[in-house]
Amino acid sequence: MTPAQRSQRMVGYLPPALQNGEKIRLVFDTLAQELGEMELGLTRLMRSRWYRLAQGFEAQGFETEDELAHKAETELGRLGALYGLEPRRGESADYFRQRIASMLEIHRSGLSSAPALLRLVSLVYVAQQPPEISWEGEDAVGLFQVPRGDGTTRPLRVVLSDKPLTPMRTRLLGIGPGQQLLTANTGLEEAIPEIAFKAAEKDISIPVLHHEESGLDVMYLGRVRKGQTLLLRDQRAPMIEGLPADAPLIVAHPTRFTSQEELGPRARFDAPGSRFAIFNKNQELPRLRLGTNRWSYKTLTRTKLASYLRGNLAQAELDKALALAADKEEAPLADIQFDWIERSPATFTLSIPADYVPPRLLQEDLDKQVPGLPGLVRELAATLNYGRAAGVRARIELTLPMPPEAVSVRESLAQLELLPRLPEKAGRGSASRHRRPHFVRAHPHPHGAGDTAG
Repeated sequence: MTPAQRSQRMVGYLPPALQNGEKIRLVFDTLAQELGEMELGLTRLMRSRWYRLAQGFEAQGFETEDELAHKAETELGRLGALYGLEPRRGESADYFRQRIASMLEIHRSGLSSAPALLRLVSLVYVAQQPPEISWEGEDAVGLFQVPRGDGTTRPLRVVLSDKPLTPMRTRLLGIGPGQQLLTANTGLEEAIPEIAFKAAEKDISIPVLHHEESGLDVMYLGRVRKGQTLLLRDQRAPMIEGLPADAPLIVAHPTRFTSQEELGPRARFDAPGSRFAIFNKNQELPRLRLGTNRWSYKTLTRTKLASYLRGNLAQAELDKALALAADKEEAPLADIQFDWIERSPATFTLSIPADYVPPRLLQEDLDKQVPGLPGLVRELAATLNYGRAAGVRARIELTLPMPPEAVSVRESLAQLELLPRLPEKAGRGSASRHRRPHFVRAHPHPHGAGDTAG
């Protein structure tokens, strides 16, 4: 409504005798003008507070500091400042409006959930909104459409995993007898160790590792020569320097030692007073309990080894092991390494492809530095710390996408091909020549068809 229309309407409410007065019309014209100015001011205020209508800015490439300040002073920039958002270099007004709306929706639906974190990550990548988010088992997967430098888009896949599997390692050097070895399993469940045992000082015969939490002895009935590494893996044959070892691995729970004169399995493991006796050759290593695990290392003398094994091992294996054992106790120095994989508590990982960086991070910033991939990781880390719950750790892992590979295998029977050759006609003055038929066995072709022979 124009000021003239508003003034005419107000005058129409007066009695007819007063409607023709010039001074009273002047009063209502002035009042209508002021009301119009108030309405325009209120309209501008409402527009500036609505993200779709607020006056925006034009993206001018990668702006200077003054140009960024100008973008922040616009209506749209001031509206974003209410939510802690600032226009980025090269960011258009349209995408800044989407970023404001996405942040409000994320806060309304819940900030610390996996979909919310992936939406925050998509804003760092300047991906099209809203992104496609799905679940693969316990992992949340985000499929983004992100910009290229030439203005086109490409798909991008990121994965958010809760309680990820983390490889752990404890390495102990120069370990001798009587020393206590500590490994800490800080995960959520028991872990299976992989043990590397290296003879550091001289040859070591019949090494034994004792796990105090389970009471089990892990015994290798062979010799590890100086400089060689014995690798023990769960339910797999032991290996020395990457080759299968020729000696067995025994996992036993010793209850007591008996003399050599008491033969038979009952004398060693099935005695009336024995409990939880174990003697296995299946290479099943002790599990790492939650918390601290204590280990010790020693070797067995020939007398103790005979008491340990007699009646539970074939005579040939027993004689071979006794020939390697020493007459007196000795335990040369060894280097021992424990590797295991644990499920980390209160932790999540974000796996991102290492082959893509947003174009805005491939240009020089205000400090004349190109952020590149390290700058992307810093921004993602700050975003995850903003969205994560208190006490939860965030990790970022880079993945290297590999081209897809397909292997096709077909099976077919061997084919027989018969190529008969008829005798040639005899010419004048020449003898008749006959050729026998040739039977050719064709080998199967990789694609299922037999090779032909002429």
